[in-house]
Amino acid sequence: MTFSVNTNTASIAALASLRMTATQLTQTENQISTGKKISSASDDPAVYAISQGMNSQIAGLAGVSSGLQFTAQVVSTASTQATATSGLLSSLAQTITAGQTNGLSATTINNSINATLKQIDANATGATFQGVNLLSGSIGSGVTSTSVSAVQDLVGDKFSLAGSNATSSGLGLAGLNVAQAGLQIAVGTTATAFGDGAATPAELTLVSSAPGGTATTGTAQSPYVTSSYILNNAHTADAAITTAINTALGSQGSTATVTGGVLSMAGAFTTSTDANNNSVYTDTATGNSITVSTDASNNNTYSVSTAVDSNGNTTAKTNITSVETSSAETNNATNAAGTAPLQVDLLMTAVQNSGYGVTKDSTTGDLTVSGGNLNTIDPNNASSVGTGTVTAVTGSAVAVDAVNAAISKMNTISSSLGSSTNLLTGLQSTVSTLSDALTSGVGALTDADLSAESAKLTSLQTKQQLAIQSLSIANSQSSSIMSLFR
Repeated sequence: MTFSVNTNTASIAALASLRMTATQLTQTENQISTGKKISSASDDPAVYAISQGMNSQIAGLAGVSSGLQFTAQVVSTASTQATATSGLLSSLAQTITAGQTNGLSATTINNSINATLKQIDANATGATFQGVNLLSGSIGSGVTSTSVSAVQDLVGDKFSLAGSNATSSGLGLAGLNVAQAGLQIAVGTTATAFGDGAATPAELTLVSSAPGGTATTGTAQSPYVTSSYILNNAHTADAAITTAINTALGSQGSTATVTGGVLSMAGAFTTSTDANNNSVYTDTATGNSITVSTDASNNNTYSVSTAVDSNGNTTAKTNITSVETSSAETNNATNAAGTAPLQVDLLMTAVQNSGYGVTKDSTTGDLTVSGGNLNTIDPNNASSVGTGTVTAVTGSAVAVDAVNAAISKMNTISSSLGSSTNLLTGLQSTVSTLSDALTSGVGALTDADLSAESAKLTSLQTKQQLAIQSLSIANSQSSSIMSLFR
């Protein structure tokens, strides 16, 4: 054995062991105190970077979840009120029919109708949640938005839902009474097909406004609406559609052209999309806009807004619907006499899609249009379908038809809200599942195994004590050297 006073190798070895044990002990104690084996970039740069990215995704999903929860509550509020309104509409038709059957006075029935309409309006107003109302149909009186949207994933895709006008006026029941007025269109039982091509296609125009009004502007909830339905066989009548749109736009500003069902603009205008993802073209000079949409029968509808109030709500617009009649024309090859009835059926469906009530007399073939706040005294109501004669009709049957049209519209609104509720529930579940999976993943990467760390702590504490003892023994060697010189 060699002894040296300059180099105590045993002490150096013991000190190195003690330092290593102390470092490991510090790491173990840190993992136990934080519960994580990777708590900083110095622990493992690659794993730390991955875990931070996953944590960022988890935080993003928390924001997505919050937005979806808010949106779901907005939709739930509207759905509850819509259900209540549907019940009122069902009782309204019964009130009109039963009142007539039981011989109640018109005043009594009308009072009951008015009370129900007020409750319908109250339901629409009460559908507001944090300033968002999907049933009011207009902004103002505490309503800051009539649509709702929320980011549904980390990519940025959005869920959007446009509101509807479920007030009594929005449902076409403004001024409803037991002697309700409607329009009768003398279509007749003609066997001659109506024009639906380039050469003067047949057209039906209906004007809706506040009861008794003839002005060209209305209110946010009761706008002045001109609805034109043009028979169009495979877009061969697009020139007539173009003319109707530009007439509604006015002579100043941009001009529109429809070719093959596709709208193009010339002039100064901006483009955008609404909450229903419909294309909107806005003229920069006049502020008039065109919204392009499709109805339930896939007919193109061009809605030209020409007046708005201070809150930006449309108060006057013209809806031009291209009624696709190619299916009727296909029938013409084998059954020419059946073409006109099919064209009328397609027209009826298009008018019903707009919220009006339409019935056809099985004997005369004439159409009766009701609801939709139809203004029976407006001279602009016209038709080139059939004889072109448009006359006013009144009675409780017209009132019931108007209510049935409102019920149909309300069913569509309720169905949309119900579908949106189910979709939002699914989205929330997906976000929650993904967040849980990411959280588990981060845990697997960074969480410490505390049972293993506990055992390791005991082992390292023992090693530390042994290292201290070893260092003490090594340091005592110098006194052994001194004994050699006694």
